[in-house]
Amino acid sequence: MLESIRGLVTGTDKSYILLETGPITVRLLAPGYFLRYVSVGDESLFFLLFQIVNEGNKGVPLAVAFPSISDRDFFTKFISVSGVGVRAAAKAMVIPPSELASAIATGDIKVLKSLPGIGNSRAKQIVAKLQDVMSKSSYISSEPAVSASSVDARAILEQLGIPSSEAVSLINAAVDEVGSEVSPSALVRAAMKIRS
Repeated sequence: MLESIRGLVTGTDKSYILLETGPITVRLLAPGYFLRYVSVGDESLFFLLFQIVNEGNKGVPLAVAFPSISDRDFFTKFISVSGVGVRAAAKAMVIPPSELASAIATGDIKVLKSLPGIGNSRAKQIVAKLQDVMSKSSYISSEPAVSASSVDARAILEQLGIPSSEAVSLINAAVDEVGSEVSPSALVRAAMKIRS
């Protein structure tokens, strides 16, 4: 199965990223919070969730792009709620998973209802299904969303000539592997190992 993909971002719109990888250009669905950080011309690494979705009487392949493995894991839990399909979840996720997980864990229906395509009954359904899971999960962080080490490590990667959006993806993946408490140089080493 497809795990990740690297390539050149050749276009974006409100739901999709066009990524040129070798002689092929792929169209990747992406959550709204992530699309804000993707720029045309960036060489990027994305983590993928590949799904076959039912549209009418046929199955349509759909690849969803994420900046990190933990964001992808959150998404798979989010789409486990009945009635929250892949496209609907990507559209609804205009805030990062950490904020969304916090709203679910605290039962904040007001935040959930403010998401595109999520009404009052769907918000209650999401809380009912995921509140316990999210309150015990690692998606909610008590520390700042971006640690000083992550910022420094990203700056180092950019000085090495790695485009900004790829640097963000690599640092997120490195934090998933080694944690955010390590030094910037340890994050850079982990990120370069992922990149190779």
